[in-house]
Amino acid sequence: MKDKVSGKEFAWYLAGATISVFGIILMIFGIIGHHLNVSAENNFIKVAEKALMDGIKIPFDFRIWGILIFLLGIAVVVIALVVNAKKTDREVDKQLRRQQRQAALKDNTIEVKSAVEIIEEPAPQVEAAPANEAK
Repeated sequence: MKDKVSGKEFAWYLAGATISVFGIILMIFGIIGHHLNVSAENNFIKVAEKALMDGIKIPFDFRIWGILIFLLGIAVVVIALVVNAKKTDREVDKQLRRQQRQAALKDNTIEVKSAVEIIEEPAPQVEAAPANEAK
């Protein structure tokens, strides 16, 4: 098993977690802005949402952007987990095969037997057909 996390692996986990936290913060700001009891002109969160929607021409508020960004961060973490788990599995299999080869080399009494038994049968005798006699 792998005991330590590589720097690259840790960086991907950290990036995914940071993106997810940013998404959660956006969702929280969206909820707070929606329930803030001030006028629309004094609600700085609603003003920022309106500026974002007008700037990128997509009618999503902070809650929807937060959900999308959160899911993006989770996807980054899941992809990093899958890639690194596959890499670790390959390393473990490689190490196991190496140990098996070394054990086989140390112990010369081990005989490798074939799983297929070869049976030799005599070839069938083909009788020559009598030649056609002249008519």
